[in-house]
Amino acid sequence: VHQILSAGRKRRRKERKTDMEKADIRELRKAVKARDNIVDWVYGFYVDADNNTVWDQVMRLADMEDAERFRHVAMFQRVLSTRIGRDTFSVALTEQNEALLALRSTDGGDTAALEAFRDAFTAGYTHTDPYYATLTRIVYDVPLKGTDGRKLEDGDVVYEALLLAVCPAKLTRAALGFREDRVAELDRRWQIGNPVAGFLYPSFSERLEDRNEVMLRSNAPDGEDFLTALFAVQAEAAPVGAETQRALFSDLLGQMDVNLESAAAISENLVEKAAEEDAPQTLEKQTVRKIAEAAGAPMEDFDEIYDETIGDTQIALDAVAESCITVKTDAMTLKVPIDKAQLIRTRIIDGREYILIPADGTVTVNGTAVSASAGERAASAEADTGMEKAPEADRSSAADGSPEGAPWEN
Repeated sequence: VHQILSAGRKRRRKERKTDMEKADIRELRKAVKARDNIVDWVYGFYVDADNNTVWDQVMRLADMEDAERFRHVAMFQRVLSTRIGRDTFSVALTEQNEALLALRSTDGGDTAALEAFRDAFTAGYTHTDPYYATLTRIVYDVPLKGTDGRKLEDGDVVYEALLLAVCPAKLTRAALGFREDRVAELDRRWQIGNPVAGFLYPSFSERLEDRNEVMLRSNAPDGEDFLTALFAVQAEAAPVGAETQRALFSDLLGQMDVNLESAAAISENLVEKAAEEDAPQTLEKQTVRKIAEAAGAPMEDFDEIYDETIGDTQIALDAVAESCITVKTDAMTLKVPIDKAQLIRTRIIDGREYILIPADGTVTVNGTAVSASAGERAASAEADTGMEKAPEADRSSAADGSPEGAPWEN
């Protein structure tokens, strides 16, 4: 049975796409959190602002204190982000990294190999602040799963990989505190933050390793020099960051000359699309066309504009699906939750364009509950005055004992 399953996996491996799926990352991330024994050795090194390695050490996760182990596991999990195309990118390689493949098979005792990796990484990583980096070996016994997704038994595949996390350090704020027997200025220290860069190699795709692909974790992949310093990246596979993707998508909508209502509807449609269980990771041209059409955007020159602005660049759904709509003018910035996008309207009043949003429920200004606007109160007061005071002609008629018809009586 194992031989048949293994043969089937090998066949599917040739046919599958190279992109890591969210389900694969989610499974590995969950395993890292649930079982400490998946993480073998951890090689950590601290680099100062001048790019000098001031400390390095090989550690065992099992030997760490509980709080320290918890923070390292959380660090590893953050590298395994499921926001593909936003801060996680699958990068195809022209050749495998034999040095890393050999390093992942060691027990962490190959000091020369670890230092060689460290030197190659620090030479290619650009930074301004100190940082703490950890290279971790992961060993995961991939369980068999039934068609319903439930685990059946231990499988015959063991996934081994190296996971890198790069965490910048920030100087703590100056503050007073109690020190020994008095209140005094506390010493400022370099505090290690969350990962901003890293990788997983080989990648974990369809529950198998792929030595021809690396999963990059980066907030700004366009400028990650360490990627090309460590791996032979295919030129056409170089990742495009989420910020660049959003800029290209915004350029597309801007050249299509969409109005505010259509832009808001497109944003809402993107979020709904991303919430679908089988949603694609990247937006195809035809998908963007359907979303724009459903939002009422002008489509006359869509093909030409799309080819000029986006072209062959892959736009990740997670990169352009935002949780809120931000409307900016020269005078103000307005943020509206995505589920309220349909409330945004524009109107021309007295020759000027206005953005209108219904003021339903309680309205507050800097936390203070307010009533109707001054304009509404003035209009109401003017209407009330008109009801109470009649024109002089009408008054004289009333004084003469005129029968019904006085405006104040209607």
